[in-house]
Amino acid sequence: MTVNHPVPDAEGRRSAAALFLPEPERHDGEVARWHVEIDLDRHAEVRGHLVNGQPTVPTATLVQIAAEAAVSFAPDLAPLRYTDLRLPRLLRAPAGRWPRRVEVTAARTGDEVRVRIEGPAAHGVPAVDHARTTVHLGVPEWPEAEADHPPVDHRFTGYLLPGDALDSLLRKAATPESLAGVEVIDVPLPADDRELARLLGPYLDLRRYSTEDGERYTATAADGTVVVRLRGVRTASPDLTTLRRHRTGARTPGRAGRRARAVGRERDGG
Repeated sequence: MTVNHPVPDAEGRRSAAALFLPEPERHDGEVARWHVEIDLDRHAEVRGHLVNGQPTVPTATLVQIAAEAAVSFAPDLAPLRYTDLRLPRLLRAPAGRWPRRVEVTAARTGDEVRVRIEGPAAHGVPAVDHARTTVHLGVPEWPEAEADHPPVDHRFTGYLLPGDALDSLLRKAATPESLAGVEVIDVPLPADDRELARLLGPYLDLRRYSTEDGERYTATAADGTVVVRLRGVRTASPDLTTLRRHRTGARTPGRAGRRARAVGRERDGG
């Protein structure tokens, strides 16, 4: 059954259909692997997320893929926290070069699931690491909704997290090109923005504040309920030489190569 947002079952638990993960290539209860195709026609949130004019998989989508991998081990639990999120390379390409394929691997230890998302090696090009994180599973405490607010359209419909709220907080912290990782993402209510707007109302207060441990970011509903909390946002300047090497598989010259070119110019009288 396909659902647009987590719905309660007879015992009050909520579940949602996977949006990205197909049937696993391997799944033994401890380790799993999937081959995933991300298509612009089926995933409008990717088509509309442009970085330097190219469709780019949003960080919220990478987190959603990790969430789906994690809950496959324990459908009765929900992803409440993501730690040590690492984002080594953007997953993007010109519009004509989609769909893109990635390999998702996951390993479970208790209520923690380590997930890795990478572009597979092909035609001499090495595998490209796009995201890694540890997903922490648990049982959320759902609020009693005082009113059934009217639905509001959002980009990340059906997600196990409020993708619009997360995306907005990340944009307050860094540009997509410079975002390198996040130490902790807390999602106390693992539902999409549409469902949370129905429960809590459409208003969200996005805030950044400083602590002794660094900058923190929160998205809070009108009644004070925290829907997303971030800490430990990491940024980095992209190394264009490294990016070029990973895209093409070409080897870039080091100091020895530069010295060789300099010697050659001296010999030629340059």
